[in-house]
Amino acid sequence: MPTRRSFLRTAAAVSVAAIGGRYLTGCSSSSSSEIVLYTSVDQPVAAKIVASFEKDHAGAKVRLVADTEASKSVGLATRLRAEKANPVCHVWWGNEVFHTVGLSGEGLFAPLSLPVLGEIAPQFKDEQGRWAGSGLRARVLVVNDAAGPTKGSLDDLLDPRFKNKVGLARPLAGTTGGHVAALYALWGEKKADDFFRGLKANGAIMLGGNSAVAEQVGASNLLIGLTDNDDVFAAQRNGGEIWQVLPDQSPDQIGTLAIPTTVALVKRDDRPPAASTLAAFLLSDRCERMLLDENFAAYSVRESAPDRPKTMNVRFEEVARLMGTAPKRAADIVDGRV
Repeated sequence: MPTRRSFLRTAAAVSVAAIGGRYLTGCSSSSSSEIVLYTSVDQPVAAKIVASFEKDHAGAKVRLVADTEASKSVGLATRLRAEKANPVCHVWWGNEVFHTVGLSGEGLFAPLSLPVLGEIAPQFKDEQGRWAGSGLRARVLVVNDAAGPTKGSLDDLLDPRFKNKVGLARPLAGTTGGHVAALYALWGEKKADDFFRGLKANGAIMLGGNSAVAEQVGASNLLIGLTDNDDVFAAQRNGGEIWQVLPDQSPDQIGTLAIPTTVALVKRDDRPPAASTLAAFLLSDRCERMLLDENFAAYSVRESAPDRPKTMNVRFEEVARLMGTAPKRAADIVDGRV
């Protein structure tokens, strides 16, 4: 079905954004009054939200450390692990949940003791309070207007009509890796392997990121692909003749993967009190509405939120466990190495 909203987004950058004349980089050590935020949320969106926080909290200074489209959120997770003995980051804001779950299991996060947690549905927060979600993105099919009708299922990616015109992001990073791991968790290895072998047989092309998938479908170089809802909005705004489908929404189908951004406090003795204030802001209804207004997120994590899509019946912890093996296996199959 055609989408209802559009979203202007520039490409994410590793290093810098100017906010109020203050350059936010990931290089220098932080001052005692500065909050260091590691985020794989799209940098222009994250920068706007950080600017709103700083405006509302006089004297607050946030150093935003972002990641690239191709490596998020793997790059920042690797960095956080490397800094475990001497952490630089105070607040973690992931664009997905799976690396956050893995990091929390490694003891990198302190418990969140925030009233806002009571607003969030149980499936979108950690039972031990180590992380919580805000703003859900959905994994979607992006379809070129010339493609014709679809079944509204992941099986569309195997349709011979689209041979050599199917795209997905290389699943070693980002939400595609989580989606692949979720399919292995839900289906088991044999059925998941068969699906990715079907993609190989249908000439599927792996690209550098979800945005590249939407852009290539929008440019009619591909006819269909697997991506995130925000990347479809961006490509539409840039003139792509495309629409999106929430896959597998019928009662007898598996549903799609809905992925929250995730907020956590890094475990360190010298964390400034304002770090908890920033974490609470990132989990607030106001911040979530900003994510929705920017078309980065499509649905709410609030307990009372209506109209969430049918989602895959998998536990984030199980998906996180498979992230170390399933994405590489799927990529090797599509590349023809397995």
